Amino acid sequence: MGEIKLNREDSMRILNSTDASPDARVIAAFAVMFFEAVEHADELDAETYAIAHKLLRMGASELDHAREQANG
Repeated sequence: MGEIKLNREDSMRILNSTDASPDARVIAAFAVMFFEAVEHADELDAETYAIAHKLLRMGASELDHAREQANG
């Protein structure tokens, strides 16, 4: 796997681009999640923390499910 060099601005630019590939969009979306979590994790109330964790698990599960389907 190649080295990934993304920042929040690059990630948002990719997400807002109608020409971005699905691969680029997924990486950019997870990068934005990471940057937001690093910046705000210590400020979250319990409900927001639980929702963020659920979305994180749902995203990981969807990636795993899609990979399993692709591999038969």
